[in-house]
Amino acid sequence: MRIFLDTSAWIKYFIAEEGTQAIQEFLIAQAQKGDNDFLASAVTYAEMYATLTRAHKARRITSLEQSAITDMFEAQWANIVLPEVNNKLILQAGRLAQAYALRGCDAFQLASALALSPDIFISCDADLNRAAQQENLNTWNPTAGKFI
Repeated sequence: MRIFLDTSAWIKYFIAEEGTQAIQEFLIAQAQKGDNDFLASAVTYAEMYATLTRAHKARRITSLEQSAITDMFEAQWANIVLPEVNNKLILQAGRLAQAYALRGCDAFQLASALALSPDIFISCDADLNRAAQQENLNTWNPTAGKFI
């Protein structure tokens, strides 16, 4: 299975909030099955670090937790498949931002997913999921419960 992870869903793997149990169970089960490709956008790397830093500053996680999460994220990131960032991808992101009134990073996430042709697009962002569905991607929001 080709699994695309948007930052809004992937962060829930590391920080307990609504959807955490569902995303953890899904990703662990898929990793155990093997024969999966985990996909992401290049912008996800910066978004994850920004989110972790904000969580630490807001005291949602401790320094020790931030360090442990960073180590786990880096280990997972080493196995992520990324699309080539080129002018075609950038222009596609711009078209998607305009077509669906998406924020810039969300448009880049969607353009990346479309370039990689995932079997499932996982995001907790309602606007991004609506746009992904309009682009014929199979979407799942972990805050809605377990993946069926």
